[in-house]
Amino acid sequence: MFVGIREIKKAKGRFGLIVGTVALITLLVVVLTGLTSGLGKQNTSALEALDPAAVVFEDPQDPSFTTSRVQATPGTDALGTGQMLVSGPDGTEQSVALLALPRGTTLPGGEVLSDGAVASASLNFSLHDVLSLAGTTIPVDAVGEDLMFAHTPVLWVPTETWQEAFHTDAAGTVLLSDDPGIEGGVSLKESFQGLPAYVSEQSSLKMIQGFLYAIAALVIVAFLTVWTIQRSRDLAILKAIGASNKYLLKDAVGQSAILLFIGVTIGALIGLGIGFAMEGVAPFTLSFGVIALPPLLVWALGMAGAVVATRSISKVNPQSALGGVA
Repeated sequence: MFVGIREIKKAKGRFGLIVGTVALITLLVVVLTGLTSGLGKQNTSALEALDPAAVVFEDPQDPSFTTSRVQATPGTDALGTGQMLVSGPDGTEQSVALLALPRGTTLPGGEVLSDGAVASASLNFSLHDVLSLAGTTIPVDAVGEDLMFAHTPVLWVPTETWQEAFHTDAAGTVLLSDDPGIEGGVSLKESFQGLPAYVSEQSSLKMIQGFLYAIAALVIVAFLTVWTIQRSRDLAILKAIGASNKYLLKDAVGQSAILLFIGVTIGALIGLGIGFAMEGVAPFTLSFGVIALPPLLVWALGMAGAVVATRSISKVNPQSALGGVA
């Protein structure tokens, strides 16, 4: 990559523009991926914490946490779900996701559900607070892990409290099973399709991610195509003095690999910094899949684009270096 590296050193501004563009696109993809993951966790973290092998809805053909109602079945745990307003000791109302399990169930944070409620930390309830919900009261027995369901903090209650609050004799909304082959069951990930906002939210965000990846590939192809055309005379001279097509193609692709690596690294590091700043303030998840995979994909797409953009090198006519037609 002797020629490619010398060109980078000589035309810092031009290559800096390419690196900056790649870094910006990488940053956008990283931030959007983190937000997509974070918003997904706000929908599903309580279900993921329960981690059942299978979830059974009333109608397996039309899974819905809103309308499903199930009766108790041996070998399963009935989970009741719903959202409502709860009043704290000071009378202030706030929306909670009411999740119900049978008494004696060990919750994800290690608390054992008894007659009282177990509140997520973000609800800011204290031990022994008495809460009012749907005409009944319940004490807070513990403050547990901060979990969310349908973008709402979770309040765990015994099944009987859920039945009274929602005026139903059903055992729950869905059945949770440790048997992945249970009749009518779907996997945990498939059960997320029953959350009203989850599908539309995730599909919209992932579609935007797809557009960003496509834009990244197109922009890189455009930059490198223009750059290849502009250096046609130089390439013709190199060919005239004996440089092979293979050598020039390898040099150009290697040059692209360096520029893309610098760009995606800068974008990923800035994204990491923004992620640290946003975590806890906005629904942003920091993970290997957020920080490493998007830059790798941008780099891979960029390399594919570089191969396409530099193919014209083989068509450069060395006679143009001697005054012929390029």
